[in-house]
Amino acid sequence: MANNSTEDDLADGGHIPTVSPKPDAQNGSANRSESIEEEKSRKPGNTPFKQQRLPAWQPILTAGTVLPMFFLVGIIFIPLGVVFLVTSNKVQELVIDYTECVDADTGLRCMDAVTNASFVSCKCAVEFELQEDFKGQVYVYYRLSRYYQNHRRYVNSRDDLQLLGQSVDEPSDTCDPYTNEYNETGPAYAPCGAIANSLFNDTFFLQYRYTGDTKEAVELDYSGIAWKSDVNAKFQNPDNPGDFNKTISPPNWGTPIQEMPGMLQNESFIVWMRTAAFPTFRKLHSKVLRKPNTVYDNGLSKGLYSLYVDYNYPVTGFGGTKSFVLSTTSWLGGKNNFLGVAYIVTGSLCILFGIIFILVHVKYGNRNSLLTPSNEGQHVVL
Repeated sequence: MANNSTEDDLADGGHIPTVSPKPDAQNGSANRSESIEEEKSRKPGNTPFKQQRLPAWQPILTAGTVLPMFFLVGIIFIPLGVVFLVTSNKVQELVIDYTECVDADTGLRCMDAVTNASFVSCKCAVEFELQEDFKGQVYVYYRLSRYYQNHRRYVNSRDDLQLLGQSVDEPSDTCDPYTNEYNETGPAYAPCGAIANSLFNDTFFLQYRYTGDTKEAVELDYSGIAWKSDVNAKFQNPDNPGDFNKTISPPNWGTPIQEMPGMLQNESFIVWMRTAAFPTFRKLHSKVLRKPNTVYDNGLSKGLYSLYVDYNYPVTGFGGTKSFVLSTTSWLGGKNNFLGVAYIVTGSLCILFGIIFILVHVKYGNRNSLLTPSNEGQHVVL
């Protein structure tokens, strides 16, 4: 029927319309050409760097190149470890745990008196003996255990701008909850934050006992114990020290900051503000003052000593301990055997593994030589 109607139309002078390309098809082909050009434009340039044709060197690890490295590391590390260990053992150190020292007047443990009352100072004494002379510069440390200064909220609880002497009476919210007294309605704390509020405040008084009951005080020097970068760049007093009058001391402080020697640049305070990475740590308290032509000319002489402590800092709440530390130093630092032991263990393991790998190489290293061109295609029983 369709053919008949078409023939009728032609007989009547009609014509069959020609089919022209659709505009959408034309646009689509144009878009495709544009996308192709765009893809071509994204192609990296034909350079050795962009096409990864730069010359490269890749080592081929063989027994002849790897095994000597094991023995080389062992030969270098073991002597270094011995030197580090010997140097560390030459450092003289004495640690005195005074956590449970007893008040001479009342006979009570100071840890109980300080825990049960606020702002109560307990005085106790500890006798100890130096078995040998501590020669050279002697440093005094306090050591705390189970004290997590690395807690995230504790580390962030400070205002660096306030410590730089700026906006002293307007501390940052990072100090919360030790920002202002009475929940931000009272005067600001200076310095603010949990780190400053928990400042270590035990005091030490050391005496050297001569023959009999004759004693002489050992003077301590509190200068030069903080990092110079901290003193010069991180802690500054305000241009107007009177700005501290608009603030109050933190809750656990008994003395306002403006009455402390150096105020914000007090080096004992700066040492405390540098938080420790581990729960058991020691911080530099002071240095023994060396006096020419005295018994303290070259450190501390052996003999009996009396340590008097103003026991203020509570540690029993978190099961911690407190210690008084006397120590000398070496070119490697304080007494620390870990570095020497680590070098010796690493060097010994390298030599041990080197010997094991040599034995494995001797026994199994030549098994591929059985597959030679002369016996290719043959079954070889290994």
